Amino acid sequence: MKGDMKFFLCWIMPGLAVLALDRLVKAAAAGASAVALIPGVIGLRPARNTGMALGLFQDGTVGILVVTAVLAALCVWLLRGMRLSGLAPVAVSLMAGGALGNLLDRLLLGYVQDMFELLFMRFYIFNLADVGVVCGAVLCGVSLLFRPGDWSKK
Repeated sequence: MKGDMKFFLCWIMPGLAVLALDRLVKAAAAGASAVALIPGVIGLRPARNTGMALGLFQDGTVGILVVTAVLAALCVWLLRGMRLSGLAPVAVSLMAGGALGNLLDRLLLGYVQDMFELLFMRFYIFNLADVGVVCGAVLCGVSLLFRPGDWSKK
């Protein structure tokens, strides 16, 4: 596979897909009423999250934006000397796409739009950007544990 196409498919496409789907679902769910999508499993319940993960630091938008900027800069700094292959660039792209989806909400709305709720354990409402971050983090962990060659020094 040509280098440019591989770069696009591994580094750009996963994050772009998460970001685009997150924006589409958030637009479609705006103003929707709570409803079970799969009874007993997952439901739609639109909510405004002014905090961060699991609703921590409610109404802390400015602080959360600062923390997000610092963490993003730290990630870029840590990855600058790495050559990523295999699963690693896909994992990073998924996390970046999810982070961008929620960052856009914070910048444009002052809160993050959440809408999905697991009906069998009601404690957390989330969105597709959150799914991208979590899937990327899990993939990153799998890559680090079982494919350490995906992460090498330049």
